[in-house]
Formats: sequence, C-alpha cells, structure tokens
Amino acid sequence: MMLAADIGGQIDFSPERRFHGTQHAVLLGGANLLIVGTRTGSNIGLYDFGAIARRHAMDLLVARFSGPVAAYDIYRCKDDQWFTGYQRAWFKDRFWLCPPDDVDQPFILAHRRGLQFSSHAPFPDARRFEAGLSLAAQTSTQWQEAA
Repeated sequence: MMLAADIGGQIDFSPERRFHGTQHAVLLGGANLLIVGTRTGSNIGLYDFGAIARRHAMDLLVARFSGPVAAYDIYRCKDDQWFTGYQRAWFKDRFWLCPPDDVDQPFILAHRRGLQFSSHAPFPDARRFEAGLSLAAQTSTQWQEAA
C-alpha cells in the first residue's frame, strides 16, 4: 500500500469487487496499474499475474520482498511484455523503476497517470543514481530514525 501511495493517485484497496482475480492487490485507477506484493522469488508467478492483468487490460507492478530488499517486476499490457529485476529510485521527487545493471531494458517512471518508459537514465551520473536507490530503499522507520 505504501508503494501505491508513493506513486500517487486514486487507490482502490478492493479491486476484486470489479475485477475478478485481483484479490490481495491494489489498483491505481488513474494509472490503470495493478500492484501486488509477494515474498516469492524472482520470476515465480509471472504467468499467473500476467494473465490477470491481461484479462483486465491493466499494467502490473509486482513488488517482491526478501527481507529488507525489494525487487520489482513490471508487466506492460499493451506489449504483453515483462520487465524483471528492477529496483526503485527517487529522483527530483519522482518514483523511478530502474533495470538491473547488466540488462538493456528501459527506465520506467511510475506516476498517477501510468507508467512511462524511457531508454535514457533519469540520473545525470552514477553517483546520483546510487543515492536515489539508497533513498528509495529507506523504510519509514529508518527515515524517522535519521530525522
């Protein structure tokens, strides 16, 4: 739910009332983005998650949590394509999903109107990129402790 709040927009906490198969998910209505969280390992459940998103013509963001580390898988419905192993970062008050270093995949801006894909990094240099990843990885408790 915090992930949906970070992205912004109108949040539907019970999309299963209108969209079959979306239990345990939240929907960002203006973005047509379904968000689910799981503790399963990478690439597990992609077919099942993708089938639900495809059925309802929605993009999908899967947050995978393993202890304090999170990875993100993104399904782009219009292309029927998965982008996996992403990390999140903040840059200029925007929420970005960044591909793994060794993969030539797009950077993704997540905001209240949807996902925007870019072939260019939003960061001017590697140092600012690492700082953005570091800031995005902080929990609210860590932010409070730092303050």
